[in-house]
Amino acid sequence: MKKLPYSLAAVLIAEVFINARSSGSPAAGQQGPNSVNSVVVKDKVLVAQADTVVQGKTRADKKRPLLNVDKNGVILKGYDPVAYFKQNRPVKGNPKYSSKYAGAIYHFASGEDKAEFDNAPAKYVPQYGSFCANSMSKDKVADIDPNQFLIYKGKLYVCSSAPSLKTFSTKPDLNIQAADKYWEFYQPPSNPGFRRYFGS
Repeated sequence: MKKLPYSLAAVLIAEVFINARSSGSPAAGQQGPNSVNSVVVKDKVLVAQADTVVQGKTRADKKRPLLNVDKNGVILKGYDPVAYFKQNRPVKGNPKYSSKYAGAIYHFASGEDKAEFDNAPAKYVPQYGSFCANSMSKDKVADIDPNQFLIYKGKLYVCSSAPSLKTFSTKPDLNIQAADKYWEFYQPPSNPGFRRYFGS
């Protein structure tokens, strides 16, 4: 007789638990009898989405377009980066005067321009690896037309077309801020372990 109340309590607890799972009247804040399953399914989707992003970033990292160069490794389609600053116009470089910097080959119109570049290369390099600045501000990668350029706050920005340059130049500070943010994705990871993981 002493065991009966304990057994009844166990049965009652089990029944309450079963009813709670199958009840059609959920507590406040729940969505219905399948709410727990729905959350689980959503969590699985979120995990799957996260994995896809990571995997996609891994693939992109291995093939990221760091520099817009031709088959010979020449950047800016062979135009002189120094001339943009000195003459405010595009000037075709001469392979006779060339320098290699940060993985790209630069051509210059004169030995003087080459010497200036060699003295301070970071000052003259095109932004975003010589990809279209306007496209980069929209999280896209596009080729350039070396005739479409902007010198802004001491930096060289090249675009893919006249309309693209016009759009980029309308609000340069906002567009540069956006492009800088997106361009970070295409940079080699600074953390050595991260670099090894992504095959850099």
